[in-house]
Amino acid sequence: MTEGECLTASLLALDDLENYYRWLFEEVRPFFGERLVEIGAGIGTFTNRLVRSHVSCHPTARLEVFEPEGTLYQHLHKRLETAHPDLLRAGRLTTTNEVFRSSPERFDTVLMINVLEHIADDQASIRAAYHALVPGGTFVVFVPALPWLYSALDRAVGHYRRYEKPHLEGLLRDGGFDVVKSKYMDCMGVLPWYLLNVVGRRTSINTHLAHFYDTWFVPFTRWLEGLQNPWFGKNVLVVARKNAA
Repeated sequence: MTEGECLTASLLALDDLENYYRWLFEEVRPFFGERLVEIGAGIGTFTNRLVRSHVSCHPTARLEVFEPEGTLYQHLHKRLETAHPDLLRAGRLTTTNEVFRSSPERFDTVLMINVLEHIADDQASIRAAYHALVPGGTFVVFVPALPWLYSALDRAVGHYRRYEKPHLEGLLRDGGFDVVKSKYMDCMGVLPWYLLNVVGRRTSINTHLAHFYDTWFVPFTRWLEGLQNPWFGKNVLVVARKNAA
């Protein structure tokens, strides 16, 4: 399969992991504003939850969604057209099949969920987010973690890298942001990922295993990490704020 086909297949395989995406959404929900943009929305897995649980509940909230890859965009637009036609007609939800571009200080919230690792020049993307945000605006970044977990699957779906938490924090601070929340997530997912994808060199997601993990392990992992932030994890979440000065 091509890189694009591998990425689409992986996103579809992970699309209905209800516990995992609810956990991520609840972690970042307190930081949402009213003028939001999601960069690299893929097939709309997080987008749909964001619209359903935030945009549609706040009459003044608006969301712009960017996805440059054609096949992913088709999935995304069809999904949102089916689920949220009224918001699309009202202009409170828009989709764009292009690389993200923005006028200065247009948004109060920028989200990149599993996107930064796909971009060769990640610092340029951080600068673009800073440019697009109002002073005091929020940048939400969620990425794969731990370079030693870089696997055949990462390579197959177009990942340039995986991140250490301090390194990502440093990139954001260098880009003019203050870090307001930073944590590793999904510590229990590290071992399965290592065994299946680093040692086993798998290049596709096993849908049955993914759903098994989501049903039985994610709720416990979320509870465990709620007691104390782990010092490692399969992913990194950082929420940063644009300097108001």
